[in-house]
Amino acid sequence: MHQLHNCPVCNSKVFKSFIQTTAQMHSSKDLFNFDQCSDCHLVFLNPRVELNELKDYYSSHYLPYRGSEAWGKFEKLVEGSQKKLDLKRLQRIKDAHLISSESLILDVGCGKPTFLKVCAQKLNCKTMGIDFSNEGWKGHEVDFEGINLQVAEIKELPSNLKPDVITMWHYLEHDYTPLENLTYLKSISKPSTTLVIEVPNFDSSSRKKYNEHWAGWHTPRHISLFSPSNIEILLNNSGWKVTKLLTYGTMDPYLLYWMSEMEKKGIQWDKNMEDEFWNFMVGMVKFMPKKWLEKRSSLGIMTIIATPQ
Repeated sequence: MHQLHNCPVCNSKVFKSFIQTTAQMHSSKDLFNFDQCSDCHLVFLNPRVELNELKDYYSSHYLPYRGSEAWGKFEKLVEGSQKKLDLKRLQRIKDAHLISSESLILDVGCGKPTFLKVCAQKLNCKTMGIDFSNEGWKGHEVDFEGINLQVAEIKELPSNLKPDVITMWHYLEHDYTPLENLTYLKSISKPSTTLVIEVPNFDSSSRKKYNEHWAGWHTPRHISLFSPSNIEILLNNSGWKVTKLLTYGTMDPYLLYWMSEMEKKGIQWDKNMEDEFWNFMVGMVKFMPKKWLEKRSSLGIMTIIATPQ
């Protein structure tokens, strides 16, 4: 475990313990501590798991890697929801940036690169994805032919890359060095590059409702839990200017509520999820009235759009 002595956003040395939670989507019951900075109010994991040991928490329990296959006979229905999510993300970047056939979209933390596949198909543009492992596309390379997929760190990207759009769909909260990585991305960008970030919102109703069971902790994989004010500080300090901040995202906030309920219930995350499907669907219907309010009060997700300063 690595102990931090400075806030990752504002470098303050003044912080104190905020909450302790057990590992989520994992069999371990070890407790992990999150501190809160007294100056910028960032909440961050401290101490944190060493990077070379983090892979132990991306095991068979990790639902995002299992994907739609985890839902057994309901696999095709879940696949359909992923396609809808990818199209929502496509629309988000189209609203933020004019895309041409020469445009390069870089997806950081691409996981299973279905979003990039949709971009390539619908926009006929260049696409590139990086992640710390190839688990998201290993064995399925033929499905993502034509997409530049690499196991790489941000600082390994070439200085002349010049992406037109950089997307981070629930990546930044995992980043061990967000200030350094955002600074480097700014250095390899064009003046017109658009950065689109989607992260859990610490200042949200789901976090306040579920406390230590909130799925946004994603312990110990989530390193930083941002609020609107401190993520803007982070972007300013790394050379980016926030042009839009939304209190919602493309990810359905119901997923955070449902995962939080499952954490509270203590389910085994590596099981076949078939027997949870209908309760999941009933809960989604009941949640719909809450979603009508998400543009006024964050339910758990936020989106930040920025350009180089």
